Amino acid sequence: MKESTEDRRPALYLYTPDVDFVRPYFERLMPDLLITESPEAAETAVMLSTVDVYDVSAGTNFNELTPLKRDCGHVSDENGFIGQCKECGLKPTILRCAPIVGTGMAGMPRELAEKIYRGTFIGISGNEARRSVVHAVSLPDAARAVMATGGIFNVTDTVDPSFNDLAEALAWRIAQKRIFYMKPKWFSLLFGKKRLINESVTLTFSCEKLRSFSGFDPVSTVDYLKTHVYDQASL
Repeated sequence: MKESTEDRRPALYLYTPDVDFVRPYFERLMPDLLITESPEAAETAVMLSTVDVYDVSAGTNFNELTPLKRDCGHVSDENGFIGQCKECGLKPTILRCAPIVGTGMAGMPRELAEKIYRGTFIGISGNEARRSVVHAVSLPDAARAVMATGGIFNVTDTVDPSFNDLAEALAWRIAQKRIFYMKPKWFSLLFGKKRLINESVTLTFSCEKLRSFSGFDPVSTVDYLKTHVYDQASL
């Protein structure tokens, strides 16, 4: 059995391209494992990839068999990770995450949060579009559930909140900010039809493979944002 050069905890090689902000969640919530950036010293290997690998822009419940984008950097990262694992005798586990919400978040959730914080975000009245997301606190459980067997799994919070519910939850987390809403007609006139369509489209992914395989039970991102009591020790 391979041993860590630092201590005797089993080592998990965690590869987090573009989402390094999640590493503290793993280190805090998986204290029995040594989270390492070296595959040579590890006994298990997990990559946090993204649902952005899929060649889709609207629709519901896309699973792991959905066609991938061509010339996608994330797909190249996955292939590189698989190659590393094979060289080191590890079973590669790839978690294709929905947009991740958490401290230090990036991408769509960060852009939305920054607009809300600045007071520049305007919602669309009656917007029923839903988006898959996942909170970072759920990712260590997802990894632990499948890292011994390997494979590729989508990861969401399974709730797929409406865009407006997600915005409201982020606003609550950001000093209980209030959001101004505008009817679609006026929103389109002010911001353009393209933006109206982009913010009114549903895009969700299926997490059933992971859940059926492991019993994975993630937290609701919206509920966590609204109910978790943050303190100095919180991530």
